[in-house]
Formats: sequence, C-alpha cells, structure tokens
Amino acid sequence: MSERRPMIQFEHVDKRFGKLHVLKDIHTTIYEGEVVVVAGPSGSGKSTLLRTINYLEPIDSGRIIVDGQPVGPRVVNGRVVPPSPRDIDRLRAHVGIVFQAFNLFPHMTALENVMEGLVTVRRVDRDTARRTAMEMLERVGLADRADHRPAKLSGGQQQRVAIARALAMRPRVMLFDEPTSALDPELIGEVLNVMLEIAKEGMTMVVVTHEMGFAREVADRVLFMDEGRILEDAPPDEFFLRPRHPRAQQFLSRLLWHRGAEDAGAHA
Repeated sequence: MSERRPMIQFEHVDKRFGKLHVLKDIHTTIYEGEVVVVAGPSGSGKSTLLRTINYLEPIDSGRIIVDGQPVGPRVVNGRVVPPSPRDIDRLRAHVGIVFQAFNLFPHMTALENVMEGLVTVRRVDRDTARRTAMEMLERVGLADRADHRPAKLSGGQQQRVAIARALAMRPRVMLFDEPTSALDPELIGEVLNVMLEIAKEGMTMVVVTHEMGFAREVADRVLFMDEGRILEDAPPDEFFLRPRHPRAQQFLSRLLWHRGAEDAGAHA
C-alpha cells in the first residue's frame, strides 16, 4: 500500500466528550482506493472515529488530513484559525457519508432526495442534477423507484437511495456508519451488494460494521478498536485467522458463538 497516495491520515488524534476519552492516540493512514473496515464492540469509538473524518466531530488534539487538506482548525502565522463554513462544505462535498438512519426527506421522491445536494450545495442546474440523480439511482438498482417517496420504499431501498445521494456528489471518499444495522436480515444483502460494487470501482471506503462476512470479502484492512484505541490493523485473513490482541480474540470468539447459536436456532 505504500505506493498508493494517502487519502486519510490520522496523526495522534485524541477526542473527549467531557471526562470520557473516546479516541486515544489514533495514528494510521488509509490509502486511495483502500476499503478499510472498522470493527469492535459497542462504545469502542468506531463511529466517533468515522465522524471526525468529515468534521462532524471536531478533535481535541492531533491532526487529520483528507486528500492532502487538513480537517478542522489550521495554524496560520502562529494562530489557530477555525475552519470557515466554506471549508467545511468543501470537505463534506468530497467525503460522502451514509448513516444507519437513512435521513431521507419524507416529502421528496427518491429522485428529488438524490438531486437535493447537487442543487443546494453544488449549485448544479436542475436538468443536470436530474440526469446525475437518475444515473446514480440506476447504479444502485432503483431507477424504477425514482418517483417513489421514502414511505413507499423498503428499508433496503431507502438505504440504497441514501447511498445514491452520497455518490451523486462525486466524493473521493465514502464513509459508512453501520449502514445495515437498522435493516431486517433479508434486506441487508442488497445494501452490501451495492457497497461491494462501489468498492470494485476503486472508491476509498471506511466502513463501520458488524458484518464480518463483508469485511472478509471486501476489506483490504480491518482496524479493530476497543476503548478508543486501534488494537489491530491487519489484512482480513490475518485478523480473522491470527488475531494478536486478546481483546480481538475475545471479540471474534463471541461473534463465532453468536453465529453458531443463530445457526442452531435456525435448524431447531
């Protein structure tokens, strides 16, 4: 990976919520075209880590660089200068994010939801925005649902519209924060398949998920977090077959136990 261009760089990043120290000395680099899955138990700092990348959560110390540009305040002539709204908008235009909640506008059709950012943020004319939005809906397999409002779409379809909306902005990075956790089990596959196709196209992706099958198949690396630290940073085969840290071993053994229990229940 050293020959690839760094896309996201964490340099000794710390983040606190009051007395709670949620990110502790995060130091890692994600390269252009890499798919990195962030795994770990609930409360380990995974979602906070993701949200610092596009400044939804400002950090307390350290530095984050996205595509060569520092995220957040800059030091200019010895003074700390906060980012302007324009700086933040520019960053977020290049970093798409998909949450577990779909966050679609209920009064808009799927097409209008995908168009909205193009028109209001990118200032694209409506005809061009409509063409781009249709292209993105087709990309996620929902061109035939363009005129449907969210209430008429399944959860999986709503999440695919949310992905299309993020892709419409032509981001350089895609962030996914537990994108399937709010879905019924039978709908998870359709969202993961779209994410797989995006990965195949070379998009830089950071994915917080408990879907370890996706991590095995798609990820270039797995970051395992616990109590605000990255304890493992390894290719999937190494992480799943030879986890080094005891907390990672414990996490994987619990996953295997739950999977075995579910399989036993399915066959009971």
